[in-house]
Amino acid sequence: MELPQIIYIIAVFLYLFFFVLFLRYFFWMNYSNKYYWSRRRPLSLLDLKRIAKEKNKKIPMFSILVPAREEAEVIGQTIENLAKLNYPHNLLEIIVITDEKELEKGAAVTTQQVVEQKIEEFKKRKNVPILKHVMVPYDFDGFYQGMCIGKSVPSTKGRALNYGLSFIDKNSDICGFYDAESHPEKDVLLYIAYRWLSSDRKNLIWQGPVFQVRNFFFLSPVTKIASLYQALAHEWYMPVLMRQLPFVGGTNLFIESKLLKEIGGFDYNALTEDLEIGVRAYLEKDAWPEYFPYVSTEQTPENYKSFFRQRLRWASGHIQVIEKFRKVNNYDSEKKKAIIKNLLLKGEVEWTLYQLAVLIPVAVLILSMKGLIKPVFLPAPLEWTLRSFVFIYFGFTYYLYIKYLKFMKFRSKLHTFTALLQLLFLPLAGFLLPLPYTSALILRALNKQPRVWVKTPRTQEAVDLSVKNI
Repeated sequence: MELPQIIYIIAVFLYLFFFVLFLRYFFWMNYSNKYYWSRRRPLSLLDLKRIAKEKNKKIPMFSILVPAREEAEVIGQTIENLAKLNYPHNLLEIIVITDEKELEKGAAVTTQQVVEQKIEEFKKRKNVPILKHVMVPYDFDGFYQGMCIGKSVPSTKGRALNYGLSFIDKNSDICGFYDAESHPEKDVLLYIAYRWLSSDRKNLIWQGPVFQVRNFFFLSPVTKIASLYQALAHEWYMPVLMRQLPFVGGTNLFIESKLLKEIGGFDYNALTEDLEIGVRAYLEKDAWPEYFPYVSTEQTPENYKSFFRQRLRWASGHIQVIEKFRKVNNYDSEKKKAIIKNLLLKGEVEWTLYQLAVLIPVAVLILSMKGLIKPVFLPAPLEWTLRSFVFIYFGFTYYLYIKYLKFMKFRSKLHTFTALLQLLFLPLAGFLLPLPYTSALILRALNKQPRVWVKTPRTQEAVDLSVKNI
């Protein structure tokens, strides 16, 4: 057999191998449905009172923290959505954390103005939770229970959260974390309270799925496809991933207030403060997050440039977490080795594998044009199976569009038709989506990785009434 024929057979084998990896989606679907989504149940305050009485516990109080820097266009809607959560309002406080540096930019409407207006509105309304506004000083050092040092300190999400933690109610049992454009399901607090009351364990953490599809019709073709597969990963794959890693995603996240204080809050220097605190909570307190099947919808970056920058930060933060805990010696060595191994497998190894997968068709095309690949005879059933794969991939993507359509806003016939056409960009998206992760590996090898936390721009979904009034 000649070399061009051998290369062809290798290409066919790899094509089959990566299709088998694609089929894992259906294993993940069965697992997540069996152990999580099928176990959702109607809950009420009466249920919580009954369990609390049986367990001799109190119904927990929640502190919801929302870091919001330059979020005037979306924060008002987010506050209203959080205020509608189905939970006793005397046991719920919403703490919006803004950044003093925003005031220096001279925007026509600031996040601070919108939040203060909402506070005034809440004073006149009944049946609303406590709403607090805290503003991070420009010189806050970033540590949990830290201090002001007289000079400007870079703004990060972890720094904002550490500042906000000092303002939670002394009776707070559980801290919840949402991004400035988060819209969680209304019964999420009932479920978390139910799990908290039912559990006999200490140091509890819960992480739920985030579907970043709400601004779907404002996205570029590539980021449209990215949003669909991200939502699927959070619904089907995350429950499996969280068996191997103490993974937390930073939003739709709940952590016991006591645990947060004991481990000293967040690492304000971490590019991915969420993953870092998940790993640290496990190594220090043996806390392992539990997946919960209640969705929060959010946005995906509007264009590929913003998407690339966001995912590059995520990937660089993942690498940063590995390097940080490799250097720390005051944890159990076996636990640390196991976590680092899984971080590597779910990070660098998988990123490399996915990048190779999308490079194979390109490599085959180039080699074919140069005459370096010569097809060999394949059984007809196998040949038809290989040809069918492209239709399966496209069909599955359109299935995801239909599946998550109900979480998208601003639908119209034109939007729908345009989106259907744009999903045909799947091959291009398949090539581009792994690039931020590959870039993170290359930049780290060159010691040029991102070191500064960068805010992701939002898509304006609608004009907030609060902004209009101001």
